[in-house]
Amino acid sequence: MINTLMSPKDLIETNYKADAFNKELKEKQKVVSKGTLEEADFMKLLITQLKTQDPTKPIEDKEFITQMAQFTSLKQMNQVSEAMKTLAKEYAFMKSLGLVNKVVVWNDDNGNTFSGLVQSIRVKGGEAFIVVDGKEISPNKVSEVFAIEPEKIETVANSTPNDKLLNLKNYNLSRF
Repeated sequence: MINTLMSPKDLIETNYKADAFNKELKEKQKVVSKGTLEEADFMKLLITQLKTQDPTKPIEDKEFITQMAQFTSLKQMNQVSEAMKTLAKEYAFMKSLGLVNKVVVWNDDNGNTFSGLVQSIRVKGGEAFIVVDGKEISPNKVSEVFAIEPEKIETVANSTPNDKLLNLKNYNLSRF
């Protein structure tokens, strides 16, 4: 039989060494906080807890079940988060697709206002952009959308690109 009990003197000495080691770690290492606990972090904590537990006092079933339930919840929340990111990208794509053959008005980063006919959409890095006169524009910058009669699409598309803002009244467009 293995004796797992420590004498009071050995216990004090071990605690002193552990405290000194932890203090040294804190001084030498810069701890970078991610602000979130990921699955791998949770598993490391659980495994470390299982490895370092007192063999005479193992984790009670209730504690272990609670920790496994928390791990499962964390995993499911991560999956929901990833699904929401994918859904947001798909929504942005569909929103952009709905702007094709419509006249849009947008502001650039300098506050200048432009307008033009949306010719197509382009996806880069998972983000959708509308293409107007060969320029890629984020749909988030669009401030107005106008429907255009199909027979006027070519006229608007061929308007001079030097005009910063199309004379929207000349085309009898309907505002969304």
